[in-house]
Amino acid sequence: MKYSKIIFPFLLAALLVTGCRPEDFKDIGEPREIPSSFAGAWKLSKVTQVDEDAKGKGFPAFVSELDLTNVFPYTQFALTLNINSNGSPTTFTSNAGSSPAIINFSSGNWTVDNWDAPTALVFKQGAATQTVTLGAFPTGGNTKLKFKIERRDPGNNNKLLISYTYEFTKQ
Repeated sequence: MKYSKIIFPFLLAALLVTGCRPEDFKDIGEPREIPSSFAGAWKLSKVTQVDEDAKGKGFPAFVSELDLTNVFPYTQFALTLNINSNGSPTTFTSNAGSSPAIINFSSGNWTVDNWDAPTALVFKQGAATQTVTLGAFPTGGNTKLKFKIERRDPGNNNKLLISYTYEFTKQ
């Protein structure tokens, strides 16, 4: 018994010293340039409307969310985002066809709000701009691009009333 009382602290100290070694982490590679993944032709595949006021009051999804994809011919809407040889955003074109116009301009320039971690796309035509909030963007095998446009009440402290989520599929 006396022998185990002497050995135990030494054994514990040896385990603590040998168990705490720094790990060798391998290089994960170059940082990914996310804006270049937006490049290409996109077709609108799904539109969802959310009554944000009802959602904020705790109403269930079947009351506050509505799939509008087949209400209007939304799937005719096409968006093309172009980049230059450096992977930087340049121009865009949008073609609504018979669908409602999602983007206020049929052509112009586009950019992102933050190169390393974009949260919004900004469409510009001359001095006019339209900003849309990103919901998801293509990474890995994902070929979807989602963004949200919000409608607010300017007379009521800019309260969020309704949001529309647009899901695009890469062509």
